Amino acid sequence: MLKKSLLVSFWMLVLSQVVHAQHPAVSRFDSLINDAITRKAFPGAQLYVYYQGDTLINKSYGYHTYDSVTAVNNQHLYDLASLTKVLAGTLSVMGWTAQGFMDPDDLVGVHFPALKNTSKGKQTLREVMAHQAGWLPYISHQNTVFTSRGRPKSRTLSPKPSKRYPYPVDTEWYVHKNYPKKIAKRIARTPVVDPGTYKYSGLLFFLLPDWSERVLRKPWAQYLQNEFYLPIGADRLTFRPLERFKPQEIVPTEVDTLFRKKLVHGTVHDEAASMMGGVSGNAGLFGNAHSVAQVAHLLLARGSFKSTSMLPADLVDSFTAQAYPGTNNRRGIGFDKPEDNYPSSRLSPESYGHTGFTGTFFWVDPKNDFIVVLLTNRVYPSRSQQGLYDLGIRRKIIDMVLANPDQTIPVEAHKTDKAQR
Repeated sequence: MLKKSLLVSFWMLVLSQVVHAQHPAVSRFDSLINDAITRKAFPGAQLYVYYQGDTLINKSYGYHTYDSVTAVNNQHLYDLASLTKVLAGTLSVMGWTAQGFMDPDDLVGVHFPALKNTSKGKQTLREVMAHQAGWLPYISHQNTVFTSRGRPKSRTLSPKPSKRYPYPVDTEWYVHKNYPKKIAKRIARTPVVDPGTYKYSGLLFFLLPDWSERVLRKPWAQYLQNEFYLPIGADRLTFRPLERFKPQEIVPTEVDTLFRKKLVHGTVHDEAASMMGGVSGNAGLFGNAHSVAQVAHLLLARGSFKSTSMLPADLVDSFTAQAYPGTNNRRGIGFDKPEDNYPSSRLSPESYGHTGFTGTFFWVDPKNDFIVVLLTNRVYPSRSQQGLYDLGIRRKIIDMVLANPDQTIPVEAHKTDKAQR
């Protein structure tokens, strides 16, 4: 009986390898990514593609930087940037909704006291998370922490960690313990402009860590690890990666010439998230392609992992569907949705995902049983690098899998194929 079982397992493995080899995309991924590296779209990358029951590829390319010293491997971590909004922020709200703490149609002021007596407090979570509420896109908090002489304000930043300055902005500066509250107050004071029209904003996501502390009495990062990441094997999704991993395991992001005046390596690239100490719902999560894919598989399975239901299927469906159908807002609740040929015209309307400013991307297509994760540090050495978009890399990967082998793939990139904070 044991021999028969081993024989069956052997032939299943062989069949799996044959299926992979037969798919025309597999042999083309390497040339696409290596060509992008040669053209300096990014110095290195991780690519994970799953299609109709098989992992077509889970592979790393290139180096951490263009000096070609440290090769990227599958265990290395990238700054995920705005993928945090989905993989941490939206995932948390889904979990809290499933547990009865929230509902997408609750008023914002019910859950976030700083906004209770503002016009924002009278809007729903659905409106804000679908970017339909008219909130400002971003607040550059980092521009307020220096004196007129360009020195860090002592009441905000300290070169040494302490009880008053516990949160790392980077490896040399620490922010005051009350600064997240100041960020919340600034968000409360911002205007609402043209509510009811699509306008991308990440401001609500800054408030999620405090909600976890107030209501659940536990750190938000701990909630995510215990409820989602560890149970599904996403063991390399983390905030503040230097607390768990060696610097050599973390891919550098950008040479910051404006705020930190140095290479950003192991601390969050997003400036506003750095003023949250690196733990925020808008950015701050680091991870490898495999761990990102584990969350994608959880979503593809409509909230189930190995026959264990972690989220109700209808809840996953409602968050990943278009939140305001019939309007010019393509978004779901937290999730991005396809539009025209963004990120590819071959994706189904049921598909969803998100992009990140640093050059990160994941997408799930339930109809095609398809997942793609592409992680890069396209902002190295500078955020002016646009090769990832100009070359249409993400769309080409999707098209290679979903297009017929004899169909040509157009070169031009779609106008909305841009980075997000």
